[in-house]
Amino acid sequence: TDSPEVIKRVEKHLLEASPTEWCYEMCHASTFDWDLSIPEFALSICFVIAASIPLYLRLKEDKVKAEPRGQFLHAFWKQLQRRAAWQVILYGMISHITFGVMNAAKMPANYVWLELHTFQHQIMVIFEKFFFFVGLNLVRRYALNVSWRKQVLFGSFLVTVFNSLYFIIIFDIWRNSWFYIFTDVSAMFMYTLNFLASHACMVEVAEPGYEAITYSLITTASNAVTPLSAVISYQLLAFFPSLNDQESIATDTPAVRRDFATLHFWVIIINLSSLISLPLLPRQKKETRELVAKGEKSTAGGLFVILSAFIFLIYSTAVTVITVKYHDVYGCAKMLGGGGCSEDESSVMAVILIGAILFYCYGTNFYLSFWPILR
Repeated sequence: TDSPEVIKRVEKHLLEASPTEWCYEMCHASTFDWDLSIPEFALSICFVIAASIPLYLRLKEDKVKAEPRGQFLHAFWKQLQRRAAWQVILYGMISHITFGVMNAAKMPANYVWLELHTFQHQIMVIFEKFFFFVGLNLVRRYALNVSWRKQVLFGSFLVTVFNSLYFIIIFDIWRNSWFYIFTDVSAMFMYTLNFLASHACMVEVAEPGYEAITYSLITTASNAVTPLSAVISYQLLAFFPSLNDQESIATDTPAVRRDFATLHFWVIIINLSSLISLPLLPRQKKETRELVAKGEKSTAGGLFVILSAFIFLIYSTAVTVITVKYHDVYGCAKMLGGGGCSEDESSVMAVILIGAILFYCYGTNFYLSFWPILR
């Protein structure tokens, strides 16, 4: 294709080396004669959402008089000051940041090492959702009264075991796309334990009449940091230039495998470090009710949660927008997960950003969980 919109997305050295057989995140020297812009992609998503709107017509609720805005905000702030609320919110934020970090080089590696087709990837996504649903039902039936901390501990270690199986693929012991799908789907099934445990305590934390506000507080804060995990994942690639593009991974040299294994190891360590925040999560319903009954309140705690969620949301949104909209200009920057816009570009900023986020996670947890014991 001669379309400028497509050509500009191709690596310059790749286009010069193979002007008629270049490949952009595809395999076997594929070429495109079309391109889908971000506005067109966003519009297609809007159509899908619009098609689902009629399904909401079946939801019927009795009409109630809305609270005055000032009264609602007062109730919101009142709930946020309760220690039972902001402690659970901080647990959700910290655990989601650290446990959500992934190996961002896996996706391109799956295509060049395993020849993972789009069809297989979609099957994997469908199976992930299905087994997530199955896991929720199994926990609801057999583990509803099991300690939430034990559920998170058990689920995290099992996810680690299945993630560690990727070393078999890295070192070419057995490279099979269906083997990868099995490990990924199994890890998602075990992730159910972590998800349910961190959300089950919401019911107990909420005061009568404020269930919706409490639930929205906890879920919004947890969801706000989800993009942050992805940002950290790509920023880690700044320290492994050989893993920044698909062509480099395809060389499959000992150096590439070593870098890949090192990155995968550190991702697993960061994921496991989420367990340090477990003391912030009540063990079960009884301990949650005791925490609520104490009635502890803290204005500083409420402000800290709001500022944390707001800053993380702004930061992750800014990095995402810059990476997508200005990819041609800033996509190569190491602080955004690129390999560097020049050979002598420093990695200091990437180190500072990742270090600041991890310091927030570990420092906050240490201050709230362990400092009162050591003091």
